[in-house]
Amino acid sequence: MIAGNLIRRALAAGVMLATTAAMVVTAQQPAAASTLTLNATVDCLNVNYSGDTRDWYASYVAVGSAPPSYGVTMPYSSMVANPANHSWSFTISLPGGSTSVSVSAICSGGHQYDQVGWTNGPAISIPSSATTLTATWGCSTQQVYPGPYITGCSAQSYSYS
Repeated sequence: MIAGNLIRRALAAGVMLATTAAMVVTAQQPAAASTLTLNATVDCLNVNYSGDTRDWYASYVAVGSAPPSYGVTMPYSSMVANPANHSWSFTISLPGGSTSVSVSAICSGGHQYDQVGWTNGPAISIPSSATTLTATWGCSTQQVYPGPYITGCSAQSYSYS
């Protein structure tokens, strides 16, 4: 009887120690990096409304963030066309810890020259407390004489939540 009580007490003490150890190990694990949701709109500002309709929407859209260095080209299947202003909208997740984001695009698909997309404005800074960024980029095309048409994009508006 006394031996049985001692065994039960030892087992109970062992379970309590194991539970406490598991709680300490779990509490000491670093928090997983959370992702940031980007709700973006990319608008070709100087489209040729009277000519070639290939200029109406960007023919290439890419998103870049840092750090760590991350870049993705948006497939058409992931974007939604906005007919009212001939822009693309999309939502993606950026890697946790991203502190800035920028967009590049090509809005010169109707021209016969080579096209180059680049970012001509500063990247949008992302505060560490943000979980969602909603942003609009405006992109304008110009010719670099005697070279190709290039499209530069800069942030028009953005907000965090």
